[in-house]
Amino acid sequence: MLRLVYTPQMSGAPAGYGDAEDTLAQRNGAGEETVLQHFHKAGPEFVAANQALHAAIDVWLAGRADQGAPVIVLVHGFQYDPDDPRVKGASPFDILYGLPSASNPAAMSWLPLVGECDETGGALAECAIAFAYKSEGSPAETNAAGWSNSYQLAVFDLAPLAARVLASILDDLGQRPGLTIRLLAHSLGTRTTSRAVGILRDGRAARIDRAVLLDGAEFSADAAVHFASCGFDVFNIVNRRDQVLNKGADEMCHPFRQAQQGEACVIGRDGLGGNPRWCDLRVDDPAVAQWFARGNTPDGVAYPIEPLARAGDPHGVANLQHWGCYTNPANRPLLRALLARDAMTVAGFQAQGVPALSGCPMAGTFGGVTPSEIPDDAAGRRAMDAAPRHDGGLH
Repeated sequence: MLRLVYTPQMSGAPAGYGDAEDTLAQRNGAGEETVLQHFHKAGPEFVAANQALHAAIDVWLAGRADQGAPVIVLVHGFQYDPDDPRVKGASPFDILYGLPSASNPAAMSWLPLVGECDETGGALAECAIAFAYKSEGSPAETNAAGWSNSYQLAVFDLAPLAARVLASILDDLGQRPGLTIRLLAHSLGTRTTSRAVGILRDGRAARIDRAVLLDGAEFSADAAVHFASCGFDVFNIVNRRDQVLNKGADEMCHPFRQAQQGEACVIGRDGLGGNPRWCDLRVDDPAVAQWFARGNTPDGVAYPIEPLARAGDPHGVANLQHWGCYTNPANRPLLRALLARDAMTVAGFQAQGVPALSGCPMAGTFGGVTPSEIPDDAAGRRAMDAAPRHDGGLH
């Protein structure tokens, strides 16, 4: 596995970035890092990979036993800090990007899902690029940027900054003819991924083959723009019973995305629709579960998916239903197939009559939603946060 770690220099709101620079480093299995590239925080959205980053990817690709296997880029969500060794679990390399072990249950690891190892941590392969970034700030960092909670900092500042670096990595991978590139992202990581795709939408993103998005916290209106004419397949796992998205993502971003309004809809709860290369799979819809159980998928395999986390879920917060899409053992075979099997295409799902997205009233219309503008300075953000709340009843 190629471990790439993006570290932002905390510099308040964008208006105060000045000459601050962020770094992208390669981390080895012992935790040692080599800085590969600096990114000017106030610079342009797209920055090509430099020679050091290009060479690091080249070396890793050359060492893969199966040169024809897809490269799967992993993008984690909220509340991770790969540079904080003080708290067990703060780094995604301890859990999502960690091998299954006695201290890390297989259901918590993404590595078996992408073929990096099996469910016991054996049969190691080199197929994944683990992209890690700081996705939560301290109270002081949050306040300096003008936000009232750390999720706002992550959504509106940290994820977009990380997306610039992810775009550089994806673009460099795309320079290699014949390489199959796939993406796996969860929660806030779908926003980071979506923004990266948007940065590359001038044609570079067409080099990606497929994306699988889990419980996405990306705003549907933003995804409609970033994935328009994307040129690759996207499978979006939707769960209307996801309590993190039903409450937190909507309310914690208010008023910068007005709660209960179209601009606050997110892909993991409200889907997208309206894009022929995008397939919303609502796992809590009985019709969808029955379709999978009958083996209607393009590969002809029956998948007994479940919408809820099981009792004893190793995540410890199973009742919120935000992680069961990959921790529930019933769902993991489907995710593996979506990432690995060439037959699992959006066109194939449509030809087999996959049930349409239900219960999401705005699906297919998000291209017409214009989100609120967010000030670049801390004072402007605080003033916007103090504005009266506008209630709605969309959901």
